[in-house]
Amino acid sequence: MGLLDDRVALVTGAAVGLGNAFARALAAEGAALVVCDVRPEISALAGKLASPVLALEADVGKPDDVERVVDAAMERFGRIDVLVSNAGVWAATRPTDSIKKTIEDYDCLVGTNLKGVFLFGRAVIPYMVAQGGGEIINISTDHVHTCGAPFEWDHADAPDCPWMKDGPRPTGGGDAMDLYDASKWGINGLTFAWAQALESDNVRVNALCMGATDSYMLRSFHDFNPSAEEEASWMKAEDVAQVMIDLIRDGRTGANIGFAVGHPVVLPTPRENPYWIAGRPY
Repeated sequence: MGLLDDRVALVTGAAVGLGNAFARALAAEGAALVVCDVRPEISALAGKLASPVLALEADVGKPDDVERVVDAAMERFGRIDVLVSNAGVWAATRPTDSIKKTIEDYDCLVGTNLKGVFLFGRAVIPYMVAQGGGEIINISTDHVHTCGAPFEWDHADAPDCPWMKDGPRPTGGGDAMDLYDASKWGINGLTFAWAQALESDNVRVNALCMGATDSYMLRSFHDFNPSAEEEASWMKAEDVAQVMIDLIRDGRTGANIGFAVGHPVVLPTPRENPYWIAGRPY
């Protein structure tokens, strides 16, 4: 028996990388899958998993595409129990960029990373409430939740953390990521607000805050030819996917789960949530 037998999971951006690992992990737990991506390769996933799979090309930033995916999911399976909003893009942006470039980058980055989470959440939440509960997992970044903030992690089990000697890692991705970081910080607002508003409806909402994990996006930064040393430092997508399963099993809500290079890839022990009601787990 799997954790998600007779359940349906929807994963965005599932053609490659992390989204693909999330889909495989959910299928391994017995879930039927609805997967979407802008890449035509998404159609190949249906033939690679034992679970029933509905695969659709879609842009998470387009409301019509989002409605089409969710409508198809409900028509095929009649319910959606897990939503993993994983689809995301990156581009270098700076506050000195021209207004034309800025607007194009804003539409791309915020229009995908934040708007996609918003649209799929809005489309799926009414069904989850009506059916008596569900799980929403938003994919964010360690630029928001690092091994130094909002609280410093214990480095006793992380001797390889690159920040252990130089002090806790600050938030943010640097001077060329203002729009990327803005899009991911915005996910904080959705995650915590939804977690509070939907708790009484048994809909749990959490975020995974990703550090350097072997993925299509990260490999693209290295022209798909990373050094052996660089690659060895990355976390594995399948390990992160297992933490996602452990998070669903755990049942907490309103948490950012951080993944930092040099630290164990495990579900952390809950601690007080600094962003929410005092005494609530995080």
